[in-house]
Amino acid sequence: MLNLAQSHRSIRSFTTQNIDDALLNDLLLSGLRSSSSGNMQTWSVIITRDETNKRQLYEAHGQQQMILEAPVFLTFCADVFRMREWLRVNESKQSFDDLLGFLTGAVDAVIAAQTISLAAESVGLGICYLGTTWWAADRIIDMLALPPGVFPVTSLVVGYPAEAPGLRDRLPLELLVHQEKYTRLSDAQIRQSHAEREQKAWARYNAIESVRQKLADAGITRVTDYYTSEFKYPKELHLRVSKMLIETLQAQGLWL
Repeated sequence: MLNLAQSHRSIRSFTTQNIDDALLNDLLLSGLRSSSSGNMQTWSVIITRDETNKRQLYEAHGQQQMILEAPVFLTFCADVFRMREWLRVNESKQSFDDLLGFLTGAVDAVIAAQTISLAAESVGLGICYLGTTWWAADRIIDMLALPPGVFPVTSLVVGYPAEAPGLRDRLPLELLVHQEKYTRLSDAQIRQSHAEREQKAWARYNAIESVRQKLADAGITRVTDYYTSEFKYPKELHLRVSKMLIETLQAQGLWL
């Protein structure tokens, strides 16, 4: 398990081989056994195999080709609707229709997704998370007919790999791990601890012709400038998506 977890690679190219129902069910059962707050299991997952439906999700997620290639697409949702329905039929006091309910379900959903990811990789499958789930949450809710109290938080493409990429660079462990209390670094320590990551990331981006040209045209010479540029994660995107998320959480009854 240690070797498996430490050798994770995101897969973005897949063969045409399908995943049989029995194997997929085993993966989902692994997710079912994940840790869950209060054992309420306030999460759900929507399986998408149908090509027409995958095409809609492909458009919502910014036309990422791997969505069309992978045989299975999984959308993980925070789901307090099911819990509230259980309360309703038993005529119990209602709750969970609030930010805490949403966050509890969101964490449960991501825990289950990661368990399923490890289970998938253990049998030779490849996976990739899609951060664009947040960016298109309002559209995904409509596409998947999610009722009030259900909100998409992450997605996975799952299939048999058609590529074997190398390990991506990661920050040094000591930068993420703190002993007893959070440790703030000096400017010199920040530069030193990020130096290797900057070098490797810059080399990777410049190895992609389309990205290298954008960097050159925009006069971008640092990885940090690229991350906040119009080509990656501009502030305007964050503000627009943040506003949409708050409005959509309100519409789904999860932000009072």
